[in-house]
Amino acid sequence: MTYAAALAFLDGLITADRPRPPYSEVKLARMRHLLGLIGDPHRRLKSVLVAGTKGKGSTAVMIAGMLRAQGLRTGLTVKPHLVEYRERIQINGQMISQADLAALVEILPWGPPTYVETTVALALLHFVRREVDLAVVEVGIGGRLDATNVLDPLVSVITPISYDHMEILGETLTEIASEKAGIIRPRGRVVSAPQPDEAAATIEQVCRVQQARLVQVGRDVEVRATASTLSGVQATVQGLRAIYPITVPLLGRHQAINAGTAIAAVEALADCGITVAPDAVRRGLAAVRCPARIELIDSRPHTVIDVGHNPASMAALRDTLRALLGGGMLATKDYRSVTALIAPMADVVVTTTPHNPHALSADALADEVRTYAPTVIAVPDRRQAVERAQALAAPEDVLVITGSFYLVGEAREWLRRRKAETPART
Repeated sequence: MTYAAALAFLDGLITADRPRPPYSEVKLARMRHLLGLIGDPHRRLKSVLVAGTKGKGSTAVMIAGMLRAQGLRTGLTVKPHLVEYRERIQINGQMISQADLAALVEILPWGPPTYVETTVALALLHFVRREVDLAVVEVGIGGRLDATNVLDPLVSVITPISYDHMEILGETLTEIASEKAGIIRPRGRVVSAPQPDEAAATIEQVCRVQQARLVQVGRDVEVRATASTLSGVQATVQGLRAIYPITVPLLGRHQAINAGTAIAAVEALADCGITVAPDAVRRGLAAVRCPARIELIDSRPHTVIDVGHNPASMAALRDTLRALLGGGMLATKDYRSVTALIAPMADVVVTTTPHNPHALSADALADEVRTYAPTVIAVPDRRQAVERAQALAAPEDVLVITGSFYLVGEAREWLRRRKAETPART
């Protein structure tokens, strides 16, 4: 099978009219059946499983970076991808090759698995074949019934929980936390970021029932951010085994919490015979890259791209912009949740229509945003929307592009290509 044929097969699994599998135990039964057909790779992997509402991708990348800095062959699967499908499956920071992906797709049974189930199966099979020492796996939606929950993780990590996917996970933080806590194993090791009271109580209760050891960031592990600049965040993390002065080249004080959570997870691995030295912790975090997580990609005007898609992520983006850049901004966005949090900061908002059959149109979103912003312009074509926003922005302005992974991924590629082709400005 060619790489193009493999991508065509995977893309064919995404159909707007295809019903989702029921949100029940059937989901994991389907996943286990699929993995059984390809040799049960999940039973042969040591893993760290990362669930949560916000920060789970960044936290997973940080954990993988520290393990890699220690010299461990580290698999990483995160989702979704920005530009290319292969971003979802990495070993030691390198995407799976086109040839390897095509070969793995050819092995899979061409039956009814979903896109997500297929992607998880491909990642686990690739990690086993390449004999990774440890796989860091980001959960998709929830945790209890997510396709990744077939794993038996050495450490279960839960990043900050807030409201998202409520039509599936429940309307309250207690219900949502119960789903996230589904990744906790009997007598397992659990690391939790600071949580709202309802979520924290739920996680603590599940740990008591499962007799799991819980490490809570903010209680057992202390994080103190000492500086937050356009170069990243500096912090001191007092873990259970050492004190770590760290620098993380990601924007926003919330990344210090993500780093503290990642360090606590790495420390917990010591109980399993996997020790990461303090120097590897520092080097791993200093080398972290998380594209499109409040990423500054240009300075004239300051251009920030971000894939935040729920109110908690929007609040983090708003607070980071206020702290680091101040002033007004222009924004493109394709989700309603941004309006109340981000739009009031903007002088001009450009709305667009993402490539999704269920997406809100640029005009409909513009009607929503007009309640909050003085000037709103609807540009349905995505590339033209980005170009319009750039044309409106003066060198001293701030341009923010935020929305779905796919919209932001496209915009990031366009802007990087345009910057490379444009002579440096003085």
